[in-house]
Amino acid sequence: MKKVLVIVLVLALAAFLVSACGGGGGKSASGGGDADVAAGKALFEKTVLEGNPGCVTCHSTEPGKTVVGPSLAGIGNKGEDFIRESIINPDADVTEGFPAGTMPQDYGQKLSEEQINQLVKYLLTLK
Repeated sequence: MKKVLVIVLVLALAAFLVSACGGGGGKSASGGGDADVAAGKALFEKTVLEGNPGCVTCHSTEPGKTVVGPSLAGIGNKGEDFIRESIINPDADVTEGFPAGTMPQDYGQKLSEEQINQLVKYLLTLK
């Protein structure tokens, strides 16, 4: 577990440094690109995110694998607006078979706009 945490922290730091320096050939943090996807993946993989359980704690990215919430495999096909709304207002469209109110309701307040954008960019890659 400690090894995974160290890897996640190193990836997050690397993504931050690449985006801060404008390197990596991708777009800047505000414009998107590979750095945003990497940063979003690092955020997704945190077991604790701004005091709440992190995404990976409840969601799998493997098709058909349910943890607490539904698998997010294929979520990228639902589009940017759907993903953003699902983070900010998770009870707006609850997946059938899962109870409303399970996902933390305050990510819209606890996460910065940049963090939300990074998560969205990462989740859009899950097609």
